Amino acid sequence: MKRILCMLLACLIAAPRLAAQTRPAAQDTTARTWSLDDCIRHAQEHNIAVRQRSVAVQEQEVQLSTARFSRLPDLNASVGADASFGRVLSSDNTYQDYNQQSGSLNISASMPLFQGFRINRQIEGGRLDLAAAVQDLERIREDVAVNVMSLYLQVLYTRELEGVAERQAALSARQETRSRELVATGRQPESALYESSALRAKDELTLTQARNDLQLALLALSQALDRESAAGFDVETPQLDSLAVDAMHRLGSPDAVYARAEQERPHIRAELLRVESRENAVDIARSALYPTISLSGGYGTGVYSADKEHFWAQMRNNSREYVGLSVQIPIFNRRASRNNIRSARLALRNQELALTEARQALRKEIEQAYYNAEAAFAKYRSADEALRSARIAFAYEERKAEAGRSTIFDFGEAKTRMERAESELVQAKYEFVFRSKILDYYRGEPLTL
Repeated sequence: MKRILCMLLACLIAAPRLAAQTRPAAQDTTARTWSLDDCIRHAQEHNIAVRQRSVAVQEQEVQLSTARFSRLPDLNASVGADASFGRVLSSDNTYQDYNQQSGSLNISASMPLFQGFRINRQIEGGRLDLAAAVQDLERIREDVAVNVMSLYLQVLYTRELEGVAERQAALSARQETRSRELVATGRQPESALYESSALRAKDELTLTQARNDLQLALLALSQALDRESAAGFDVETPQLDSLAVDAMHRLGSPDAVYARAEQERPHIRAELLRVESRENAVDIARSALYPTISLSGGYGTGVYSADKEHFWAQMRNNSREYVGLSVQIPIFNRRASRNNIRSARLALRNQELALTEARQALRKEIEQAYYNAEAAFAKYRSADEALRSARIAFAYEERKAEAGRSTIFDFGEAKTRMERAESELVQAKYEFVFRSKILDYYRGEPLTL
């Protein structure tokens, strides 16, 4: 989670201007605009980590099935044949001088009657491990959703920066036209036209870089979805005006968010289940101190070439059946059972510490997310005020430029301040949106825009 937060904040604060040249990809015949829900659903279905975790869940299901079927008796059969030369043992248990061929058939079964409650506890342990694996799967699905949301917001952020760059380039082009007219009428020196042209070229370069950043953001999101090609990929642009942002400022309190998250977060539930599993493992280790009782039975027969009886007569007359009950009482096994119990208790203690650590980390993350969201909202409010002031100042400077009473330097400074204020407002807005959605994530609410 911290890695995802750092990644998005680095993108929002630095807004790197990366130029990239990519090879043309095959045309996507299913081109459409993707909503955030579409992106999250597609990523969760195709993400390799999610699929690997699904396989881990299936493996736990197999182990639980194995534990459940261990209650049943086992059944084995064997068939054998051999040839003997010289003095051989006949069916009447005497030795004779014959070359003999013999065959045997045996069927046996055994069933555990009592093993110190080991089977029941192994089944319970398998059930707990399966439930923990399901929670691990849910956690990785949520991590994928948060990662996709961060990349989705990065696309929206760079798209708004592209809009800012387009507006600034249009203003520069209009100022260049105005300067050309003023120079033609002699109201400005010719150098003003050159400065206006330089300003327009600079803003066009900024616009080109902004468009490249948008394409790179779309590429990063497309790759995160494990799509075959980024060609034709685009996302929906939700309405995130000031009213929508203000509506998100329902953060609650850190304690309330933590109380909900402690009950809802999959990784906390997984750690709790593992504590129960470790407690159950202690009982499994203790079962080695109890006697074990087993029931067994079987059937066997054999045929001998030295006997004068026919084959089926020998099969019938040489048959034997047995049934038995065995009790095994542990007396001393070099303290292996006692040490296994101690190891199980240490594993339980270690898992309890892991649960405490997870809860502490969750509280820290929520508190940081809450105060970061509050700070981001305050920054958004300040950036909104700064933009309004910058727009008023630029409008005044633009009127002066239209009258020929403003230098291109003063015009450029006012325009640059307005552009910076617009960019800072966009950055502050998406930082707050991301922070507020992270709090929604901790509360167990769906990630939607």
